[in-house]
Amino acid sequence: MVRKLYALLAMSVIALLVSVVPAGAITGGQLDGSQHPNVAMIVFYQPDGLFRCSATLVSPTVLVTAAHCTQGVRGKVIATFDPVAPTPTPRAADDSGDGMSQTGYSAPVAGWLTGTPHADPLFTGKLQLNSLHDVGVVVLDAPYNGATPATLAPRNYLDGLASGNGGLSDQSFTLVGYGVFFDKPTSSPQKPSVVNDRTRRFTTAVGQNVSSQVLKLAGNANDSRGGGGACFGDSGGPAFNNGLLVGDASFSAVQFCRSGDGYYRLDTDDARTFLRTYLTLP
Repeated sequence: MVRKLYALLAMSVIALLVSVVPAGAITGGQLDGSQHPNVAMIVFYQPDGLFRCSATLVSPTVLVTAAHCTQGVRGKVIATFDPVAPTPTPRAADDSGDGMSQTGYSAPVAGWLTGTPHADPLFTGKLQLNSLHDVGVVVLDAPYNGATPATLAPRNYLDGLASGNGGLSDQSFTLVGYGVFFDKPTSSPQKPSVVNDRTRRFTTAVGQNVSSQVLKLAGNANDSRGGGGACFGDSGGPAFNNGLLVGDASFSAVQFCRSGDGYYRLDTDDARTFLRTYLTLP
């Protein structure tokens, strides 16, 4: 399953603070193994710590993720496509030789790919349904040829699904990521605890609705129509429909990752305007 995004009140972004909170897997999901080899885990420094997110390869040199995973990053982003990610080792600026004044990654990093992050300049950090702009990219320092890049959905693809027979409630979306999941102990106290294994997992979720920028999914492991949702660390990870990349994980509306998720739409003119800086799109 994909890890769910945790919302403090209504909505909240779901990058995972690696140095503080352990991470695990998509809620209600299954081990991915080699089923989605183009989905990566990325690790990066921001001013308040070391974080991780998920991302999708869309060309040999470009990963698509969330803006909140790429904005304000210090140094390089590091990435791995391993189904079980190796432990990301913090690297201090004073041994990197790059002259940086803050802690951060710099190339090369043994065992990891490195790349430069870019966030949509229109992203303000505010979570809203019609002016979200929560998309970013990581441009890899060298091409990655270990997986076939994902195909982005055509322009306004989700609007077509929403207006079809049955609407989005008849549509299943595959979610993939390296996020955490919450496990309920068998004995008291039974407060759910976070599980962290840095393992890529996938699940399915049913569509609810779309706004001009957001795809809302009914991410619930107890829903007979789907398998679960996204959680901390799944930020930036993909939502696929019929094999097409339609969105990146942005926010959730419930604590413990037990209900609906918001994915930033990648089929809109807003998203494509940003992505065309780094990709050739029709």
